Amino acid sequence: MTSRAVNAGLAAVYVAASTVIPLVFKTTPSDLDLYFWPSAQTVVAGHPLLIYSTNPHAIFFNDNGPVGLIPLVPIAALVNALGWAGSLAGRAALTGAVVSLFALLLAYQALRFITVARGGVRRPLAVECSVLLAPALWIAIVDYGHVEQPVELCLILLAVTCILSSRNALTGVALGAAVLTRTVAGFCVIPLMLAPLATRRRRPTATIVVAAVIAIGVGIAPFFVADAQGAARSLLTYRDNLPIGGGSFWIIARQTPWASLVKDGDVYFAAAVAIALVAMTLRRKPSIATTHTGLIGLVTVASCCFPIFAKTVFPYYLLEPYIFAAIWWLARPGSARNWRAVSPLLLTLDVFIVKAALISPGSVWGVVASLVSSGTVGVAMALVIRDLLGSAENASASPGLEDICSLGRGWR
Repeated sequence: MTSRAVNAGLAAVYVAASTVIPLVFKTTPSDLDLYFWPSAQTVVAGHPLLIYSTNPHAIFFNDNGPVGLIPLVPIAALVNALGWAGSLAGRAALTGAVVSLFALLLAYQALRFITVARGGVRRPLAVECSVLLAPALWIAIVDYGHVEQPVELCLILLAVTCILSSRNALTGVALGAAVLTRTVAGFCVIPLMLAPLATRRRRPTATIVVAAVIAIGVGIAPFFVADAQGAARSLLTYRDNLPIGGGSFWIIARQTPWASLVKDGDVYFAAAVAIALVAMTLRRKPSIATTHTGLIGLVTVASCCFPIFAKTVFPYYLLEPYIFAAIWWLARPGSARNWRAVSPLLLTLDVFIVKAALISPGSVWGVVASLVSSGTVGVAMALVIRDLLGSAENASASPGLEDICSLGRGWR
């Protein structure tokens, strides 16, 4: 009872901090204000299918799915009722309070996942803090206003949990919902789609793919019916028009004859590399497809490909790779004080390298920082691949079916 009271108190402190910090530091508009907030206000105004028609700024579009707006809509309604619609700090504070609940849920999911993978956790609070206190998480929410990322990560962890308990249809639905929350969640679909094939199981892959496609289709079709041009521009073609920026090794392609290839194809190239790396890893060691650490390691590898190959990288791009790398590290058997901690540490360091690179991307320092950033993520990803291929623990440390099912029941 005392432990529960302490946990509740710490959670309340976390929610309070998530509310107060934006009040103090929120002074300039972020992505929350530039495209998430206008879309939420469109829903509150009674036009939920026209969220991709809202474009108060000519160069900013809401390029994520509609699910990420669900936590924001009631906040927008409340802010309107309170007369705070014009207050950057006021609406950011209320948003921070609500989004912190999803961050707490994410930390709980990570703890449960790690507990089952290891058979127990001695310091659960330390595990939860590795999520809740991550610089990437705070920068993503407070600095950039990407309130959809904790929701997306909760859905991806749900999908990973479901596939381990052979609930393939629910895995596909969770993945579809994650993509409808944040489009780059599609990178996490790759390992969960390929994992069953590594053990010669085609039906689970087919079920996952069909369920995900149906979920995405049902979720996004009404918006294309209501405004096909706006939805297509925001979700499909908007990114092609963005220039090459900082934080990525592609900075060397600026003002070159092949810059247009990078601008139009960076995401496709990243996806192709992710597919190749995951497929080759599974081909060399199929057993990792059925273990907690193996599967979350593959998700880490796939999620790293986006910040490596994106033509412009922002600090919040590192949140997904960091969370998955931290879970992979802490879920491994034995002491957490081992070389695997380097991977999440490198991804945390890269958050600040990217911020530095974006200050002046065209300068010599900006170019150097961008190259270092891509190299840092690449090393973090290589460490995970090395462990997946070289460690016998992935094949021998898989928990029993009863433990996996008990984890699955935790999400019901």
